[in-house]
Amino acid sequence: MKKVQTKTCDVAVIGGGPGGLPAAIRAARMGKKTILVERNSFLGGTAASGLGILGYLDRQGRKALGGIAQELIDRLTGYGGAIGHYPCPVHNSITPISPDWFKIVAVEMCREAGVEVLFNSELLDATIENGRVVCAEVYGKCTRTLIEAKVYIDGTGDGDLAYMAGARYMSGQDGTGIMQPCTLMFTVTNYNLEKFLNFAEQSPENFGIKEDYAKGYDPTFFRASRGHCFIGMDELIKKAKAKGDFHVPRNQFIHITTPVDGMLAINTSRIIEIDASDPYQLSKGLEEGYLQVRELMAFMNKYLPGFEQAQLAGISPTLGVRETRHFVGVKRLTHETMYAPETKREAVAQSAYNIDIHSGVKDHIDLTPVAEPFGIPYGCLVPESLNGLLLSGRTISVDTQVFASARVMGPCIAVGEAAGTAAAMSVDKGIELRDVDVDALRAAMDELHAQALKIQVAGFPLFFAYGIASFDPACDADVHDTMTRADAQMYAHKRALKQKGKREAALSPEQSF
Repeated sequence: MKKVQTKTCDVAVIGGGPGGLPAAIRAARMGKKTILVERNSFLGGTAASGLGILGYLDRQGRKALGGIAQELIDRLTGYGGAIGHYPCPVHNSITPISPDWFKIVAVEMCREAGVEVLFNSELLDATIENGRVVCAEVYGKCTRTLIEAKVYIDGTGDGDLAYMAGARYMSGQDGTGIMQPCTLMFTVTNYNLEKFLNFAEQSPENFGIKEDYAKGYDPTFFRASRGHCFIGMDELIKKAKAKGDFHVPRNQFIHITTPVDGMLAINTSRIIEIDASDPYQLSKGLEEGYLQVRELMAFMNKYLPGFEQAQLAGISPTLGVRETRHFVGVKRLTHETMYAPETKREAVAQSAYNIDIHSGVKDHIDLTPVAEPFGIPYGCLVPESLNGLLLSGRTISVDTQVFASARVMGPCIAVGEAAGTAAAMSVDKGIELRDVDVDALRAAMDELHAQALKIQVAGFPLFFAYGIASFDPACDADVHDTMTRADAQMYAHKRALKQKGKREAALSPEQSF
């Protein structure tokens, strides 16, 4: 017999991925009773896949994200689950993270904020009255839970709550409906990266990125940067395909460094022509992903120098979904209006990542560098004709080009924080979400970011380190070298201070903690 329970709250967030997690934390920190519903047994979504986070730095190496986005990294760094932000000629920046430590930090931050988390709970239905979401029904362990909230935030990634509520949407890319491909991340150990890079250095034809914007994207860069994403091995894959040893619809091998020494994340699988918002297609996509992992391991062992003895370490618990539904908001950000004055005035989050469109029918990527970060207006989070609900993450109202930049985890976290702040303000003032004053919202977020400097982690203050790095032509080829060297020196200094503290503590037995 099924049990039925009713829970009431101020803010209900459905989905605990990059768009939902920061929304729940922010709303709860602002004093609102917040419930976070997650269908998996962990929080983080794509952040728990092994994929590094993109979008923290812009093309000039400047910080583009702060707030909860940076707090997550600071906390992860304290546990050894992150190693900083690394500039990249192609991706602007890579921030490697530990998926397992991310799961821990996510729960830690939710508990500190007072968020009630419902794990293993699947969204079943939404109740709409007079154009407003008034109830979300979820199910888990033979129990139906009716969540009655003042406002809701859709952080499901696919916009499941907005879809059930009847919000207008479009699927896939503008004009075609084709969706960017999915991927199944996995990690490997027991490889020889130096041997691999030596081979790459001796065979430049195996570099997949040869455009002008990729200047410096070479073995020297990969050796110098602990945080990097390698794309290439085109000719080796052609050879393997000719011999019938490679059937993945991919022409390039991609690895991403992780905070764990001796472990790489592999982003080479490619599942095309599926709609991951459909459960049957999603299941087929997962089947295909697992079989591709098997084939890719065989390819690496047979063809990739340095990976002859590589071993499978783990597979992501979820399929990496790039694109499904796009909802229509009170405002739609387009590539023509990315830098318009109105966009800047109304922005509550920003993206510094490139316009990165993966073909959904073949192995092709259209990548257009984004020279400057652009803002995401609040109206992109508000459904056009539905009250009581905010969009978050990659479901916001933008066109194909803007989406291709804003879809990655970094901007999604920033959007989620804005959604949580707006939800709390709406509850405080007793107003509709669409009536939240954008200037007041921006001011509130600025104040909250300043307060982040005073946050206590496990009883200890959270500090933010900064400094000045000077270009040295004697040892730096470009600004990326400068940033990498400065980052390494900062962490070496921090380690030295830590060791000094341990030595002093050992010499002072009377000191108590």
